[in-house]
Amino acid sequence: MSGYAAAAVAVLIWASYPVATRAGVTGSFSPQELVALRFGVGGMLFLPFLIVHFRQIRGAAWLKGIPLMLFQGAGMGALVICGLQFAPAYHAAALGPGVSPAWVALLGFLLFAKRPTLRAVAGSALCIGGVIALVIWSAAGHPAVVLLGDGMFLAASALGALYVLHLRAWGIGAMQGAAIVSLYSAMLVVPWHFWTASESLLRFAPGELVWQTLWQGVLIGCVALVALNHSIARLGAERSSALVALVPVLTAFLALVFLGEIPSALEITAFLAISAGVSMQAIRPLPVPPQSAPLADYRVPGSAPGMR
Repeated sequence: MSGYAAAAVAVLIWASYPVATRAGVTGSFSPQELVALRFGVGGMLFLPFLIVHFRQIRGAAWLKGIPLMLFQGAGMGALVICGLQFAPAYHAAALGPGVSPAWVALLGFLLFAKRPTLRAVAGSALCIGGVIALVIWSAAGHPAVVLLGDGMFLAASALGALYVLHLRAWGIGAMQGAAIVSLYSAMLVVPWHFWTASESLLRFAPGELVWQTLWQGVLIGCVALVALNHSIARLGAERSSALVALVPVLTAFLALVFLGEIPSALEITAFLAISAGVSMQAIRPLPVPPQSAPLADYRVPGSAPGMR
């Protein structure tokens, strides 16, 4: 699968996931139960891979999986699911993957001394403008819990950006990173769920339980994580995070259709600003091959032998 195809899979899942989760936490499921489903099922799906490839995984990867788990695993996942109790699904998309490129540019500069391009700075400025518009909407005449949910989404997005940057810098393989993050998260949240839960998950109707298991454990807990890691390996951290321009718009449409959540004019303006900012960083022109170089020998950057 190409890096762009993997990014497209991740984008489609990210756009739908807040809607499915919002329906769960405002319905029959508690946030703790959805967190347990997400990482419990995801950890089981990745366990056979870890057993088979145990000898091929370096010791450093196991150790570095601990902070990665907090960035992309249990830490980020719990913030998003808990935030969806308080704020609309389309806020989760706009303030989560929607502002991830701005976080990647900022944290990449602060932590790895990676100077952002003018395109990245301009795109990040648009994203920040959209965030400010959403915060103003949340604070103006709406319950304070909406602002609390928005804060959780922003914190989760920052953790996701740290994951993107560290995965690339540490050279951990796509499947290895996804599997270790899922397993470590499961080892943390599943015992905690059984220790604190007052009711069993078996009390839900089979259809409800299967639906949330599919979204939490299989799609977002496994498929999207593998797709994201594969995209990072192929395209790099900045471009992978930038290919999410349609997520806020797609989520807003799905939330309108399935949840009846209608965005205001200010929110729509914020979505457009965030999507425009992401788009500025998503599309970069390819260099033109020198006239003296044979076309057959020219490779697009990133396609050299040995690149995943």
